[in-house]
Amino acid sequence: MSGNELSPKFAAEMASNVYLIQDIDGQDLFKLKYKNDLDINDQSMIGGKTGAFTFLKRKQVIAVFSTGKGTYKGQAFVAIKGTANLYDALTDLNTGVKTSHTGCPVHQGFYYAFDSILTELRKFITSLKGIHTVHCVGHSLGGAIATLAADWIKASGAKATAKLYTFGSPRVGLDMFTKKCTSRLLTQNIYRVYHQTDPVPMVPTWPFYHVPNSAADYAVWSPVGVPWEYHRMKHYITSAEIAGSWGAMKKDRPKGFMDSTVESWLKSDGALLFTANTLELLSASFLYVLKKAVNAAGILMVGGFASTFTLLDRMAIFLARATKLSLEVSNWVYYLVRKMAALIGVKVKEGTNLTVVFIRNIFLRLHQKVSELVWRASDLR
Repeated sequence: MSGNELSPKFAAEMASNVYLIQDIDGQDLFKLKYKNDLDINDQSMIGGKTGAFTFLKRKQVIAVFSTGKGTYKGQAFVAIKGTANLYDALTDLNTGVKTSHTGCPVHQGFYYAFDSILTELRKFITSLKGIHTVHCVGHSLGGAIATLAADWIKASGAKATAKLYTFGSPRVGLDMFTKKCTSRLLTQNIYRVYHQTDPVPMVPTWPFYHVPNSAADYAVWSPVGVPWEYHRMKHYITSAEIAGSWGAMKKDRPKGFMDSTVESWLKSDGALLFTANTLELLSASFLYVLKKAVNAAGILMVGGFASTFTLLDRMAIFLARATKLSLEVSNWVYYLVRKMAALIGVKVKEGTNLTVVFIRNIFLRLHQKVSELVWRASDLR
C-alpha cells in the first residue's frame, strides 16, 4: 500500500452511501453519517447529467465533493453514484468513443456524464488548500465516472495524490486511456474491486480495457448462482469487512487463467453453460487470441478503421482479417468464434468461412445475452 489509503470497508460504505444523495432526505442522512469525517454542506452535493449520448437527460445530484476532517484532515473526497440512465450506453455495442478531457479514447456515455460535473470538479480541485490526497470513489457506473475524475485530477497538474476506489466498475476506455491513466495515477493508488460473478465489469467488451492495465486488481471470489446478485454493494461491503485490509484482499485474490488453461478450453469441444466463470474464461481467451493476432500483424488493426465503423464492426473486421495472417492465428480465431457461437447455441464446423458478417452476428447475439445479465444488475445497489 502507498499510505493514506481508505480502508476497504470505508471505501465500500462510501460507494454505497453516495446513492442516498438522490433526494433531500437522503442528502441529510448522508451528511449525518459523515458528520465526523467530512466537512460537508449543501454545496457539496454536485448535480450532473447522465445521458448516454449527445442528448443529455435531466440533471440530478450524482456526486459529493468534500474535504475531510478529524481522521481525514488533509484529504478530500470525490464520491460518485451509479445511475441506471447509463446502462443503455453500456449495453450498446454501437456506442461511440470520445476523446477524453485528458486526450485519450473513452466510452462516449461515460464521457458525457463526467463532462457534466467537470466545471464543479475543476472549481473544487483548484480551491483545495493543504490537501495531500484526493479519494475518488464509485460503484458500477459511478466507478467509471470516478475513474475519469481521478485521471483528470492528475492530468490537470494537481499536486495531491489521487487515489481511485471502484466496485463493480465497467471498462472505461481503450488501451491508450488505460495505459495513460495507470501511468498517471500509479498502480498502487488504484483499488479496482470486483466480484468474479458480477457481470458489469465484463462490459463493454474489447476494445475497452480496465484500469489498471495489469493484474493488480482486487478480484474477490463470489459463488456461482445468480450472477447479477453480486453486483450489489451489500456484498461488496461484506467482502471488504471479511478482508479487513487491502493486503489481505490481494492475498486472497483468485488466481487468473494461465495460457495453458485458455488454450485447453478453446480447443475443447462440448456443451457450455452460460455462467460468469465461462464468460470470464471467454474474456481471457479473447485477449489471448487478440495478442496472437497483434503479434502476427505487428499493429493493432482496430486503430486504422474509418470513424463510420461501429465498435461492433471493428471487432468483426479485426477477427476476420486476423484469419488471413497465418494458419496458426486462423486456427485460434476459429476456436474463439466456435466458443462464442456455442454459448448462443450455434455450432460452427471446421472450415466455416469466418466472414465479417458471420462474426458480427455471433458477437451481436452473444452480447445481447451478456447485456441481459447487466440489465438485471442495473437496479442492484
